[in-house]
Amino acid sequence: GHAHTTMNEKDVSKQIDNMVSFILQEAKEKASELSLKAEEEFNIEKLRMVEAEKLKIRAEYERKEKQVEIQKRIAFSNEINASRLKILKARDAVLSSVVEEATTRLKNASHAPEYPTLIENLIQQGLTVMKEKKIVVRCREEDKSIVKSAIPKAVNAFKKAGGKDVEVNIDESKFITQGNTVGSACSGGVILTTPDSKIMLNNTLDQRLDIALTQQLPAVKAGLFG
Repeated sequence: GHAHTTMNEKDVSKQIDNMVSFILQEAKEKASELSLKAEEEFNIEKLRMVEAEKLKIRAEYERKEKQVEIQKRIAFSNEINASRLKILKARDAVLSSVVEEATTRLKNASHAPEYPTLIENLIQQGLTVMKEKKIVVRCREEDKSIVKSAIPKAVNAFKKAGGKDVEVNIDESKFITQGNTVGSACSGGVILTTPDSKIMLNNTLDQRLDIALTQQLPAVKAGLFG
């Protein structure tokens, strides 16, 4: 600190003074040999040395002060980054719980009384989007009977809305088992394909939730975090 520096400054001055008195002592002894000019030069040199030493001390003090300032800034910046990270982690946790809650609710959607109507709508929407003459519908094994009775209703609604003739069959050889994430079971809904499987429309509930989450995420974030 400052006191320490002043002490150094005193020490230095003291040392210089000691040197000076020693030189003066010598000078006195050789007074006869010394001219006025020599003494003048000596005084100038003494002043120069004292000033140079003072400057050195001042520069060292300023350097240390700057170092402290830089360290303070670094510490402050680290603290800000750490708290930002905490906030982001907390936000992620909240968003994950929102997604988890939605996924859990989705699992129960197929037990709801509106589920058969939902299947009809998903099939009809698929027919409208694909505009193919022949369509194969894939579903979960437990939804087989619901899908079978939904197909004619969906085809009728499709035609009423101006759709062309279409032949729709259920694929009983290959049921949907997996959801959108590895290891998760499909929550319901249907997949529509052409008989050659070249064109496919995924209208499973899992896929619909993924699309909804992607589209709604900014709104969810805004609602949660402002």
